[in-house]
Amino acid sequence: MTSPNIVFIIISDMGWRDVGFLGCKTHETPNIDRLAYGGMIFPQTYSCGPNCAPSRASIMSGMYTPRHEIYTPGGASKGDVRLMKLITPARDADLERFPSNYPIALKPDVTCIPQVLKSAGYTCGSIGKWQLGNDPEAGPISKGFDHNVGGHQRMGRHFSPYKNPAMRDGPEGEYLTDRLTDEAVQFIQDNRDAPFFLYLAHWALHAPILAKAGKIAAYEKVGHPNPPYGAMVESVDESVGRVMQTLDDLDLADNTLVIFSADHGGIAKYTNMDPLRGGKGALYEGGIRVSTCMHWPGVIPAGTTCDVPIYGIDFMPTLAEVTSGTLPEHQPVDGESLVPLFSGATSLKRDTLYWHFPLYLAGSDCQNITPLRGGRAGQGTGWRTVPSGAIRKGDWKLIERFDTGSVELYNIADDIGEQNDLATDHPEKAAELLKDLKNWQRDTKAIIPNEPNPYYDMEYERAVAQQ
Repeated sequence: MTSPNIVFIIISDMGWRDVGFLGCKTHETPNIDRLAYGGMIFPQTYSCGPNCAPSRASIMSGMYTPRHEIYTPGGASKGDVRLMKLITPARDADLERFPSNYPIALKPDVTCIPQVLKSAGYTCGSIGKWQLGNDPEAGPISKGFDHNVGGHQRMGRHFSPYKNPAMRDGPEGEYLTDRLTDEAVQFIQDNRDAPFFLYLAHWALHAPILAKAGKIAAYEKVGHPNPPYGAMVESVDESVGRVMQTLDDLDLADNTLVIFSADHGGIAKYTNMDPLRGGKGALYEGGIRVSTCMHWPGVIPAGTTCDVPIYGIDFMPTLAEVTSGTLPEHQPVDGESLVPLFSGATSLKRDTLYWHFPLYLAGSDCQNITPLRGGRAGQGTGWRTVPSGAIRKGDWKLIERFDTGSVELYNIADDIGEQNDLATDHPEKAAELLKDLKNWQRDTKAIIPNEPNPYYDMEYERAVAQQ
């Protein structure tokens, strides 16, 4: 296996069905679809966390979330402390009340994908969203990238001036997605003569939903349900097309592995998550199932689909294998190489996936999931998620809620929308999965909040729920 170039394109907040190759009906993604149909589609790809920071940390490190302990960009819960049944690190004005012990940046001793690839002689470039810490301690350069444009802990703006210390402003009104694509194209051109790793991490489709006026007008004209969102997706699709065209123009496409994915699920406020339940922030499928395809002519057969469940921690060992990079010995690599799937394997050694999220996340009109049991999306007190854990083994998936001790059980093959809780009908299966989840939590030293919050106000919660 020759040393291929690697292009990893990751989109922020993209819903599972925001792409044509997974059945989107509201907008078209011709360039992304061309990439997908020219390679292998992975419809059962999962992020390791329901939001940006944990999923990206797991991708970069190859580790489960309890090992790196990054759960939110601010290291704390988001929401009204009076509605939290358990004590968790709280945000902003409440931070002194419940201080955070969770990091917001990758620790100095954590090895990341570019460091693995540099051991194999790769030049590595990070273009766009990082949100795992800043240089010189934990930014892209300190984690092995030779080149960084835009990689910073905080988001700037979608239009120049960007207010991003890791990127120079462009002409006033320049669109961020276009600029990041320009930078990606330039990186490819500058490094065409030796193996390279390009990590193109778009801030789109992250809120605020802002797009170029001309594209918005076009979507308004055809009656799109959310013209700015459709326009934003189109710009992302054009970005993929430009990157692929650059690879073709430089005769690099045949020796380049291109991965397209997302950091987590979308937000129902902006896009249609059907048939999945929940969205960004939730451990339901809508929060953690992501659009993914891989393209590598001559190695990955075109027009294929792999239904094996995979997730973010698998990218590090996969890229290590295809590049002959050296995996770290001082940290666990929890993922598994996906290379056998490229040749038609129908399973991996692993048969179980795990998730851990020990915080609260509030959100307005974000397909909220409270109450976790017995409620439909949008009901309750406005939590996108509450402290929870989850496990999927085969077709069975269990969600454990830490504040009540309750569990939900679903058969994902029969009920992808997670509408029929089978915990009562199949108590043995629920007990089996819960035991496995508890063992994993113990093995990874997952912190589980269990201390009652003295500021929790049940009457206030009822009043909010009735609003």
